[in-house]
Amino acid sequence: MISVVIPLYNKEKSILSIIQSVVNQTFTDYELLIVDDGCTDKSAAVAASYPDTRIRIIHKENGGVSSSRNRGIMEAKGEYVALLDADDQWDMKYLEEQMRMVNDYPDAAMWGINFAETRNGQIIRTLATGLPEGYRGYVEDYFEMKGRVSDLFCSSSVVIRKEVFEKVGMFDERLKYSEDNDMWWRILATYPVAYYDRYMVFYRYDAENRALSQKMLLRYDAPFVVDKYQTQQWKAKKDFYAWVNRHSAQWIAQCLFRDPTQRDDAYEAAQKLDYSVIPFKYRLLLKTPYWFGASVYKAIASIKQGK
Repeated sequence: MISVVIPLYNKEKSILSIIQSVVNQTFTDYELLIVDDGCTDKSAAVAASYPDTRIRIIHKENGGVSSSRNRGIMEAKGEYVALLDADDQWDMKYLEEQMRMVNDYPDAAMWGINFAETRNGQIIRTLATGLPEGYRGYVEDYFEMKGRVSDLFCSSSVVIRKEVFEKVGMFDERLKYSEDNDMWWRILATYPVAYYDRYMVFYRYDAENRALSQKMLLRYDAPFVVDKYQTQQWKAKKDFYAWVNRHSAQWIAQCLFRDPTQRDDAYEAAQKLDYSVIPFKYRLLLKTPYWFGASVYKAIASIKQGK
């Protein structure tokens, strides 16, 4: 059985359509756990009104999307957990295809299917995966892949073996955004994963109360990410360890030189990086006086634009 987990916060106008996206699935052996994250509107009541015995409503105090996913995962009865945000929708054969992936790639711990961004029901953007078009199989060397723009996975496009969370941990409730990517990284660095490049998940930009305008503050992301991976457990995974330090350095440099209001937070986070595993340019950018680092950053940007 698959346990479908939907975090819910103030989606009273759209929650029924999201539930319908699950009920319409051609694969029917699932339970649907809707985690009411302290909704202040009628979302939970609307969800509870749907007449299907496979639906279970879980009520909790407001704690954010990560705490909601964690609660749903802990209460899941299935061997597999499928995540779905209350903003997004699935193709009606999504779970059927995911179970086919589970059967075809049994060594994987997570199975993903490609997603597209939509507005008014129309696809407005797709992202390069770095894989051949239509690819279906295990993902090799994820952290060294070339041409990958997408993270391959989003919070509505994965099925995960429930036991995996016992080893890699739960969603990090300190992170205010990109908490899903942080989870995928831990799984990718620890287990085989499989992926299918077929658009069966739809990230809706015009969804109700979608938090698109929220400013991404470094203090709620990079310091926790960098700290968490500075352990022998993760240092032993050399490709991943180098990648996560490089990824964090890019984010820190961007905040440092493009947003003066985050300068102090950027410098603080920069002290946590392991500069021995990332390109020397980050020492020039982040370990030198601001005026020098800013000049280097500007020069690098000019070179990239020239290309």
